[in-house]
Amino acid sequence: MRLKLTPGSLRSVLLLQVALPLLLMLAVILAATISVVGHFAEERLQRDLSLVARAIRLPVTEALQRDDVEQLQNSLASIFDITEVYGAYLFDADGQRLISFGAVRPTQSQADEALKMTVDGEYAQYESIRGRDVYSFFLPLFDHLGQPSGLLQVTRLRRDIEAELKQLKYRSWGGFALASLLILGALSLTHQRAIGQPLQRLLDSIRKVESGERDHRATAEGPREVMRLASELNQMLDAIQQAEYRAREQQKEQERLSGQLREAETLAALGQLSAGVAHELGAPLSVVDGRARRLLRRHTQAQDISELEDIRHQAQRMTAIVEQLLSYGRSVRAQPHSLDVAALVARARKQLQDEGLQIQLAAGPECRIRGDALMLEQALINLMRNACQACPEGPVILGWQCDEGVVLSVDDAGTGVSPEQMEHLFRPFYTTKAPGDGSGLGLAIVKRIMREHQGRVDIQKSDLGGARFELHFPADEAHPSTGATL
Repeated sequence: MRLKLTPGSLRSVLLLQVALPLLLMLAVILAATISVVGHFAEERLQRDLSLVARAIRLPVTEALQRDDVEQLQNSLASIFDITEVYGAYLFDADGQRLISFGAVRPTQSQADEALKMTVDGEYAQYESIRGRDVYSFFLPLFDHLGQPSGLLQVTRLRRDIEAELKQLKYRSWGGFALASLLILGALSLTHQRAIGQPLQRLLDSIRKVESGERDHRATAEGPREVMRLASELNQMLDAIQQAEYRAREQQKEQERLSGQLREAETLAALGQLSAGVAHELGAPLSVVDGRARRLLRRHTQAQDISELEDIRHQAQRMTAIVEQLLSYGRSVRAQPHSLDVAALVARARKQLQDEGLQIQLAAGPECRIRGDALMLEQALINLMRNACQACPEGPVILGWQCDEGVVLSVDDAGTGVSPEQMEHLFRPFYTTKAPGDGSGLGLAIVKRIMREHQGRVDIQKSDLGGARFELHFPADEAHPSTGATL
């Protein structure tokens, strides 16, 4: 299995700082275990050699008492069939070698030394016999009277014992190496599946967001910590998106307020200009109209009378424009009072009826609003007059409704208002009428009046086929609607 390690990566940190110290600790434990097991293995090999010697002690002792050389040789030869033995030697009580099996033979001095050592009983030692390192077990022999009758020596090459110990170590360390590789491989594989892949998916999600996919969110998969990290990332992205949305909304609101401020400043300047112009034109127009009336009383010819009537008509028209200019430029604040909607509508409707204009009434429930009566009557008169001019043949319907607020409406059956016209309809001096038929101040005055009354004016398509102008007012909370229909 190929382990790809990148310096500083989570996998390298996991393997170097977790797996490696763990394996080193296991290696130390294994080394100590091998040392203990090797000691027990060495003792087992030595014990096996002593058991072999004890197994033939009785027949050798009996054969030695009978001086049965053949039996002695067969007994010593049988040792080599039982286990791995390097040499077997039999000495009499004087240290003389009687029988010898092996590649090398102990010297006489070694035999004498062995007899001395066995006075206190059997013993064993590592020694060198003619340059060969062996492990020797010495077993003293006694006759039936308990007197020493000889010495039995059984040897095994030291390298045979060491070879078995080495084989034990090789197998142990080989198994440890194989287990270490399996542990590292399994750790790497489980890391890749349990941690690496979820983290890679999380990194891919971050890159997608970085590339511009602001609506992308990470999938919460993998261990609890990775899932929590993905959840926190998603919450952070949601918070950033909400902050950006609030920033855009604040920017739009600032732009709207800036536009309103610029418009208010422009309208204020325009109102002052209109008031000044209207004031300067009012007196001359009154003089022109007065002189025309005098001339009418003096002249009797039809042509002169017609021309003077035209002069008076144009003077009156200019006077009406001056009055609109004065109304638009007047900066009087509304004086709010509780007003009965039915009475307000009746007064405005009667004024237009006195001018010969027919307005149908769609009465609503009894309700009240707060506002300045004269200003609101002017707003309604401007809307109804515009409706009559847009639809001379009628019908024009004036009505109202009460719900959470009060809505006064004026419907006509004219041509309506196009979307392009709606954007400019409430601007001062903008008009859709033919030149000479309107000043373009009527709807601008309506919008100013509604703004001063904390209301608004809307334009919709009427069920009659033309336009529907709605004046929206907050209800008079001090005098709630009764719901009765007039």
